[in-house]
Amino acid sequence: MTNTQNVAELQPRMTREQLVDAARTAAKFLPVASAQLMNELATRLDYTSVALCEAMAQRKELAEQNATLREDVASWAKECDRIEERHTKTPTNMHLLEAQRELRELPRVVISLNNEVSL
Repeated sequence: MTNTQNVAELQPRMTREQLVDAARTAAKFLPVASAQLMNELATRLDYTSVALCEAMAQRKELAEQNATLREDVASWAKECDRIEERHTKTPTNMHLLEAQRELRELPRVVISLNNEVSL
């Protein structure tokens, strides 16, 4: 990038790495104070993006564990109903219904295909 390059030459959608590299390259052509500020912004963007990606990965893993635990709760409730039915000789689904009710009251985490997490 030279002093005469037009800003319009930059890509309209850049990856994080491209944006950080472009900011550091542009900083070379700025006054010292502006260059330091541009480099600091690029560094913070880089760190923030890495931390965000790590947090999203952890949240996705926790959501998967949450889904597994919900399935386990329903499975154990069904097993409790089977045991009670064996002892009382009366069909029941009391435990399963109670477990489903309590699970419905908990907030559900949904992960879309874009790795975006929403409540």
